Amino acid sequence: MKITNSITRRTLLRGVGATMCLPLLESVARSATPDKEQPPQRMIFIGHGWGVPIHDWFPETEGADYALTRCLEPMARHRSDFSVLSNLSNKRATAGHWGCTTWLTSAEVNGSGSVKNGVSVDQLAAHHLGGQTRFPSLELSCPNEGGFGQGLSLSWSLAGSPVAGETSPIGLFDRLFGAEEVSLEQRKFMLSRDHSVLDAVMADAKAMHGKISRRDREKVEEYFQSVRDIETRLGRSEDWLDIPKPPAPFERPAGKMKTSEELTVMYDLMAAAIEADLTRVISYRQPTVGLMAEAGFKVDGHQTTHCSKDSDPYRASLAKNIKEMELLARFIDKLKNIQDVNGQSAFHNSMIAYGGGIRNGHGLRNTPTLVAGHGGGGLDQGRHYVYTEDHTPLANLWLSMLRQTGIQVERFADSDGSLPGLFSV
Repeated sequence: MKITNSITRRTLLRGVGATMCLPLLESVARSATPDKEQPPQRMIFIGHGWGVPIHDWFPETEGADYALTRCLEPMARHRSDFSVLSNLSNKRATAGHWGCTTWLTSAEVNGSGSVKNGVSVDQLAAHHLGGQTRFPSLELSCPNEGGFGQGLSLSWSLAGSPVAGETSPIGLFDRLFGAEEVSLEQRKFMLSRDHSVLDAVMADAKAMHGKISRRDREKVEEYFQSVRDIETRLGRSEDWLDIPKPPAPFERPAGKMKTSEELTVMYDLMAAAIEADLTRVISYRQPTVGLMAEAGFKVDGHQTTHCSKDSDPYRASLAKNIKEMELLARFIDKLKNIQDVNGQSAFHNSMIAYGGGIRNGHGLRNTPTLVAGHGGGGLDQGRHYVYTEDHTPLANLWLSMLRQTGIQVERFADSDGSLPGLFSV
């Protein structure tokens, strides 16, 4: 189901031989469509590795009057705008060393042999919402050192294949705001060529469809889906060929930087992409190990998942998680300062899911989960929600977020209903 919003594409300035994309304009939006139309809604998924220090992350009491833990204290100024969700579990995943591989898919992955994952919630959202922006979704990542299992991806396509993420702030800056490396004519030629190749491949595959086994046909159908995904991306690229990128909001990032600096710049670029309405779906698998080194700890990240409260690995995990929360709070500050067409902030019209696939000891039950933002209205924030232990699928959160955005789906992975309390849908 495709979701409409107050501006079907973007407001454009047209001149001789050129078209420029403008920010979302309130006056144009009001004159173009009825007031009942909704502003853009956004979904942001931020994953972190190596779990959390459980004694200092999870609140002890539930409800609105819970005491902020040491890890959550940096979020104090946003207390009424986020909630902690306890006892959400990825019940079907049994691979404790695969970290965030199944965090957004809730798929049944046991870690033996090849990966057979499902579609991730961000990619399903992008499938429905992505046609309205230059980038259907942004996948951001880090080198494979951050406690993310096999280090494949947070994001998985409709065919269950990992979607590679941009790991460099410089690379992301260039993708969002940098000049194109090839001319418009060259890009048009390459897109035409790619279409021709896909047409030929599909013709050959269809010709062999009746000559192979059922199991092979299933594999071919997965391949077809991958090809269709590519065709969709090509079509979207053509839609934006004649629309230049927006001006850069700040200078191109420097080369080498500390992990905390890298996280800060990536968050700034995410906020800039949202302000320019370049995308409405983002996943970010953020780096973590460097934060412990910056705090003065010389520990292996894996040690932080097997440690006692009075050990250096635990203190390193605590320092890492506190810093991560400080950076998340700063990102929320930025989103609150971006005004949408309806006068609300971009933060109000967004949902941010923050967490990971494991807690400590590679446990897959009661994964650390925080949800910030209001999804355009309707979320009852500012609470610690404690759900039924071992009986509440993490997929219920993903289902609720999809429905809150207006995407009508019956279920997601092993979901068995929406999350009561936080969501009203």
